[in-house]
Amino acid sequence: MSMMGCRMPSQSLHKLSNLRLASKRSSSGGSSSPSILRNPLQWYVAKLDTHPITTKCISSGLISGSGDLLCQSIIAKRKQQSTSHELDWMRTLRFTLLGSFLVAPTVHSWYGMLMSRIPGTSLAAIGKRLFFDQGLFAPLFTPTFISMLTVLEHLSSPLDQVVEKEGVNNNDSNNHNNSDLLTHLRDRLKNDAPDAILVGWSIWVPSMAVMFAFVPGKFQVLYSNGVGFVWNAYLSWKTHEGEEERTQ
Repeated sequence: MSMMGCRMPSQSLHKLSNLRLASKRSSSGGSSSPSILRNPLQWYVAKLDTHPITTKCISSGLISGSGDLLCQSIIAKRKQQSTSHELDWMRTLRFTLLGSFLVAPTVHSWYGMLMSRIPGTSLAAIGKRLFFDQGLFAPLFTPTFISMLTVLEHLSSPLDQVVEKEGVNNNDSNNHNNSDLLTHLRDRLKNDAPDAILVGWSIWVPSMAVMFAFVPGKFQVLYSNGVGFVWNAYLSWKTHEGEEERTQ
């Protein structure tokens, strides 16, 4: 009897502990992963650890598309037009696609290489990374982005605009489209790319200096996308409204 009297309280405490643990699990949804509704930042950080590329691609696409929407909204308001009827959703989709499938993978790989080849937070290391990023990468990537945007615009433009012209066959229309693409591409690289690079330096040089000094590696793409929200709004204006102003 004395042995049973000693054993029963221990078993009761063990059962009580299990009940409390089960209660905690049920209250948290049965999962240790953070909830996007309860703590979106913690959820995002967890996704960066488990699915880094996918998370960065989705984030970059949303931010790039939002930058274009901001540009279109500002332009529509300046022209005193109804924003809901003036938004070009195909244009926003193009920026979103480029953000997801061009910007995010490229920047992820580039920043990863910079941090591995030039590690540390000393002024010398930060200066070297900044030099290679803005002195080498930016002047190459900006024209690449503008070129890909131009190609997507021509791929998504209605082909029947040329085909329906009287006396123009399919071969002629294809040649005409290719000629238009090359002309448009040349004009944009000549007129838009140099200004975009110069304006980009005024935005990105101080921003990247802060990033290389203080932002952890897995958050660098998110940080650059945050700065890129303003940058994409500028690029959207430069490659569309700015182009229209030059032709007027």
